[in-house]
Amino acid sequence: MKKVIMLAVLIIAAALLQRPAQAGVFGTASTLRSGHFSLGLEPSLAFSPAEFLFFFHGGLGLTRSIDLDAKLGLGSYIYFGADVEFKLIPDSRYGPGLSLSAGAHGTSNFGLDATLNLSNRFRTFSFYAALDADIEILESENSEDTLLLVPFYFDLGVAIPLSRQSEFLFECNIALSEPANSGLSAGLAFYF
Repeated sequence: MKKVIMLAVLIIAAALLQRPAQAGVFGTASTLRSGHFSLGLEPSLAFSPAEFLFFFHGGLGLTRSIDLDAKLGLGSYIYFGADVEFKLIPDSRYGPGLSLSAGAHGTSNFGLDATLNLSNRFRTFSFYAALDADIEILESENSEDTLLLVPFYFDLGVAIPLSRQSEFLFECNIALSEPANSGLSAGLAFYF
């Protein structure tokens, strides 16, 4: 347990040393089994500009190695997104797992996103690190022009099982490029 607390402290310190961002991955490289689903609750705080969103997550296992995820964020603005996640390497006690997800999201603008997620399961928790890239499509004030913004994030997180059907997740999002902003999130996920 001391190692988990130390890891959480290091993640918070890394976030505070960076410029601000927002929650992104909320999970390990594991995918849901076919026909199984998940529900999650995640408060998220971005630092600059300061923004708060409360995310509701839903997931559905499509096959043994593919799942569909959706999330709705309410707070400083409204966010909706969905993605398909592909398990490339299974996450197990014997080695790290790797997944790739791709999807789309909307706020007042439309965007595409992709995430490469690496995770490792330990005896009492899982650790994950992800490279998260978005393509934001914005209309400029002159409606004839379209702007493309590409924020990159490095996401670090821990998932701590509370029971066979639930876990606590803590995540730090570190901005790697403009206009990304760093942040923290934590929440609960339930599996059925």
